[in-house]
Amino acid sequence: MRRTLPAFDVLVNMARNEPGRLETLRQKLTRRVINNALTDEKKRRLEGLQFQVDMERRRAGSPLAATIRISEMMCHSLADLHKSMVTPLVEETNPAKQNPTADVLCFPAFTKEQSRNV
Repeated sequence: MRRTLPAFDVLVNMARNEPGRLETLRQKLTRRVINNALTDEKKRRLEGLQFQVDMERRRAGSPLAATIRISEMMCHSLADLHKSMVTPLVEETNPAKQNPTADVLCFPAFTKEQSRNV
């Protein structure tokens, strides 16, 4: 089941001289990873992530721009993961707990005479 990548020099040669073949290899290996997901939910998440990556690649004007966009996606994802690990858990399902409300009671003010007796 495990497949090894061609040597780096072979991949560089493919990128320069046979970009279509390199793209086919990329798609094939990506599809294999997605198909080997342990659960349907993970498979759907991987497909969604691959869709986002593909869209960023299409929108980018060059391979370098695509690399930068995908790198930014990874950085944002890592930052979100870090934030979720270091900040307290907030219940998102119950908005009442996020924005607590209270009834404010007004007490009559003390007169000078009442405050002396206290």
